[in-house]
Parts: sequence; C-alpha cells; structure tokens
Amino acid sequence: MNKRVAITGIGVAANNGIGKDIFYKNCVDGVSGIRRCTLFSTEKLMSDFFGEITESLPDTRVIPTDETRIKAIMRIAADEMMRDGGFDRSAVEAYGADAWLCFGTLLANMDGIMEYADRAGENGVPAGYLEHVNDYLPWLREHCGIQGASWVNSAACAAGTTAAGMAFDFIKNGMCKICIVGGADSLTKTVAYGFHSLKALSLEICNPYDESRDGINIGEGAAFFMFEAMEAAIARKAHIYGEVTGYGLANDAYHATSPDPEGQGLLLAMSEALRESNIKADEVGHINGHGTGTPINDPMEINAVNKLFSGNVPTVNSTKAIIGHCMGGSGALELAAELLALENQIYLPLPNLQNPIESGRQGMFDSKAKKRGADYILSNSLAFAGNIASLIIRRYDG
Repeated sequence: MNKRVAITGIGVAANNGIGKDIFYKNCVDGVSGIRRCTLFSTEKLMSDFFGEITESLPDTRVIPTDETRIKAIMRIAADEMMRDGGFDRSAVEAYGADAWLCFGTLLANMDGIMEYADRAGENGVPAGYLEHVNDYLPWLREHCGIQGASWVNSAACAAGTTAAGMAFDFIKNGMCKICIVGGADSLTKTVAYGFHSLKALSLEICNPYDESRDGINIGEGAAFFMFEAMEAAIARKAHIYGEVTGYGLANDAYHATSPDPEGQGLLLAMSEALRESNIKADEVGHINGHGTGTPINDPMEINAVNKLFSGNVPTVNSTKAIIGHCMGGSGALELAAELLALENQIYLPLPNLQNPIESGRQGMFDSKAKKRGADYILSNSLAFAGNIASLIIRRYDG
C-alpha cells in the first residue's frame, strides 16, 4: 500500500531530564545525565560513572506488588507520548485490533532475577517473585489500551531502532492504523558487570569520536512514539514531528561482541535505508551515530560513513556523550532527540570532544549545538551479535 508514516507523539524519561522538552533542551545545552552511581555498589567495577535517573523511581529491590523501576520509566515516557499525541487509553482502545505495539529492549526487568538471587534467603521474598519478572509487556498493553498485535525484539542495543523500523513497515503496508513504538531499559548490575568483564566501561564521562575515548557509560531511560499513517495524522490535525521514510537492517556476522572493522554491515543498513527513502546520500544533512566511545566501534562507524558519503559528509553526533549507552532504549531515545532536532533545526553537540578521531573529516563533529538546515536525518544503532539498524526521518514542513 506504501502509505506515508508520520510520528505524532513523543514521550521521554531520560537520565538528563524527564519529559521531551527538558530532555532536548539539556541535550542541546550539553547537560549530562552521567554521574556517580547510587543505585548499586560499584566497588567491584572498573568505573562508577553511569547514566542513572535520579528522579524518584522505585528501587529494583522490590516485591511484585510494587511498581518496578523499568515499569516506572516506561510509564512516564508512555504517558507523555499519549498526551502529546492527543490520545488516551480509551482512544487507543477504539482502534481495536488496528492498534499495534512495537517495543525494543535488551533485558527489560531481568534485573529482578538478580535481585531475587541476592535476597532468596530473606523473609517475604517468595519464589513466586520470579513469575513477575517479565510481565512488563502485558502491563504495557493494558496501560496503553493496545488490543492488536504486539511485537517485542531484543536485538540488543539496536532494539529501539529495530522496533521503529518494524512499526514503519506495518503502517506503510496497511497492516495497522496506529502503532505505539518504544524502547526502554533500566540500569542493572547484570549489564554493568557484563561490560566490566569486557573492559569496556569508561573510567570517566565517555567521549565518543575523540582520540581519548576509553569506553562507555551504561545509562537507562525510555522513549515512546505514536506512529500513524500520514493522511490520518493530517486529517485529525495532529502535530507531526517528522516522517519516517526508510529503514535498513543488516548483520556483520563477524563476532559476538566486536563489529566488523570494515563496517560492511553498517554500510549495507545505511544503503538500504537510503534506497527505501528514494534519496541520495548527499541529501542527508545529519547523522545520529551509534558512537559508543569504545576504541573499536567509533573508527569503524566513521569509516563506513566515509565510504557511503564520498562527497559532502553530514555532521555526526552521539547522544551517548550526554546520556550514556541506554542499551535497548538507546535507539528510541536517539530518535526522540533527532526528531526534536529536525523540527528545531538545532543539532546536538559532542560536549566533551577535544581531539576528533583521525578518520573524522573537517566539520564532521561539533562540541556545541549549532543551527543548520537539514531535511533528512539518518540514525544508526549497532549491537552485539552483529545486529545493525538504520532509520531515516524527514522534516515535516506541512
């Protein structure tokens, strides 16, 4: 059917600000959410810098009757998205089976397993606790009023972008009328110790695309969106943040945790997103890179960008310099930042950048936010097991 796909609602819960407007303002101003962790002990970790949400959220050490941390983060973002998009639960329910859900996460509430293991011998923590670890999806469907199909992917750190791409396909092909899209992960000891074992944690606040980069900061957060057919959004006079025009998936098939140094998988994903968008590379004005700040990832990514953009290369940023690596929520939070940047035409900085990596071209990186025109933005997400997703959004001008 080839319907055009509009994004008409945004909701954000991030470690540098709750709510889409304060989140975007703080990103533009370079206000970081990376700080010393208070959620759990970092005594045995190589770093204590994490992107922790410090607003009032439930501790992970809870019993099933309490709202878990991941649910609280998702609720905050999903509720703002609904209000912003002009929906409430009953309005979504009115779509019946034509309202779908696409969600991406790495571990969601899997930290509950670790908490149970830590407290198994304590009174009042029955084994039945484990039955509630993965109930975030039924809860999310009920909370938002979704009665149609639900899709959850755990494509590691590409999960949020993959969820957006799936929703784009569903709306474009007329499979549903609206689709709630989200990505979320909470800060967990499981992930912290995993990246510690890989020696991938930054000792300070991370510095993507800088020669001094030494690793990542793990973060947490969520972003949700309302996707719908463009004609329906126009008909109901919705605020349209942007239009999704293309999406690409690929896999390096190279290594369990390391990307292909040649960047062939990323090149394929970006090329497919361009092909589906029916645009040329030089029409892309800005790229939200994966930009983890690890020694291996950043040069690979920039080399792939250089191959695709042989002429004028767009500016490149990474939100991970500000909010850290939010795992399965990363792609969703990055999409929120880029949609707001596209609408305002002010693009996010790399606030800690001092000495750009050698492969970066002149003018590719900015340490301060700058106003510039762009009609198309490309957003990339890369993940363990070689998973790669690229998404292109277009500025909506009415």
